[in-house]
Amino acid sequence: MDGQRPLGVTLLASFFAMESILNVVVLYGYYTGGFPLVATAYYTIISIAGFAVAYGLYVGQSWGRYGTMFMSGWEIFIGILGTYMALEIEPMSPFQALTKVIVNALVIYFLTRPEIAGYFKR
Repeated sequence: MDGQRPLGVTLLASFFAMESILNVVVLYGYYTGGFPLVATAYYTIISIAGFAVAYGLYVGQSWGRYGTMFMSGWEIFIGILGTYMALEIEPMSPFQALTKVIVNALVIYFLTRPEIAGYFKR
């Protein structure tokens, strides 16, 4: 790769930034609505981590790639867990959980492609 950021990486960084903005909105609602501390803490951590990996992806840092894969793996775990129990953090329907698992698995697959991984090794 000639050092130019792949379009998919730009889109993924943008997605994580937008998702983090939405998480901040949810977090504000949780905070003002008196929701459980566990949910508030979860969205705080996810929001901060989302902004960090979005930046890391955008500037081509390998930690951004690894952080994104870790976060996607975590979301797969939450998606699978969410199908079996109503989580206080993030209750979801089986369809919603399956969608979460598939999308995050595709993110991990995308970031492990040699041409994409090569961009982060500069």
